[in-house]
Amino acid sequence: MLCAGARLPYAVAMNPTIIAYPGLGAFEALFGARYDILKLPQDAEARAQVLHDDGARVQAAVVIGSIGLPAPILSALPNLKLIAAFGVGYDGVDLETARARGIAVTNCPNINHEDVADVAMGLIISCARRIAEGDRLVRAGGWTSPVAFPPPRRLRGRKLGIVGLGAIGDAIGQRGEAFGMDIAWTGPRPKDAKWRYEADLHALATWADVLALALRPDPGTEKMIDARVLEALGPEGILVNVSRGSVVDEDALIAALKSGTLGAAGLDVFETEPTPAARWADFPNTTLTPHFGGGTRDSIMESAQLVLENLRRHFAGEELATRVV
Repeated sequence: MLCAGARLPYAVAMNPTIIAYPGLGAFEALFGARYDILKLPQDAEARAQVLHDDGARVQAAVVIGSIGLPAPILSALPNLKLIAAFGVGYDGVDLETARARGIAVTNCPNINHEDVADVAMGLIISCARRIAEGDRLVRAGGWTSPVAFPPPRRLRGRKLGIVGLGAIGDAIGQRGEAFGMDIAWTGPRPKDAKWRYEADLHALATWADVLALALRPDPGTEKMIDARVLEALGPEGILVNVSRGSVVDEDALIAALKSGTLGAAGLDVFETEPTPAARWADFPNTTLTPHFGGGTRDSIMESAQLVLENLRRHFAGEELATRVV
């Protein structure tokens, strides 16, 4: 039994404290075995109290890259030194503040690009062959005769324009080529690629039957897909977006779909997420998915392992595996 004022004979090892925003879900046990996870209540007042009491203990944060850390949470973590983002994107992370405070930022590149491209191709096929529309017709009892559904055009031979030829864009191109589509692409600068480069976005949209968005979101790309681009794509054209909702003028897109200026749209991402269901009511010419393009079991597990590796390296004082800032 220790007397008052006696020193412990050894130091008690403690796990570093981290937070996860908005949460870790099924991965909590995986991270909790290595780190003390500070839980953030949903209630704003209770959350503020937790941050006031324990925010100084937090040394690292695990976030969804498109969401990042809200400013009130970030400002309540004076000893934060690492923000580790799930997924390749980190557009929700305040990089300027991170740089100013000396906070490292990591992401998870080259893990889910094939998965995102699978969904992009699925959206292209669904819109071109009107698969989702056919599903709705059958379920609603509208299949009353062999000619109840007007025949769509074939996919082979149609022109696919890709905006952003990174890992995702390249994987979309490979899939489109396998389906017999003609491929061209645009981006901020030409590079060595097997498909034709078109410097002008409007010209690419005019040429294309399908415009697939796989660009990295930043302030320069906000709402770059506007009414003029949609009009160039045309009444037979298809817009597919697996990038971010911010790159599309969503009001212009809805207006174009309603007026017939644009033929169809396949969307995995939206201006506001979750997107209001009423915003898309009575749109027969759309296939909509809940931003799950990169979210396969395989890629999520691989991302979790990479996040854990970046956390391990950080606390071991080693070079980070995938540092952004």
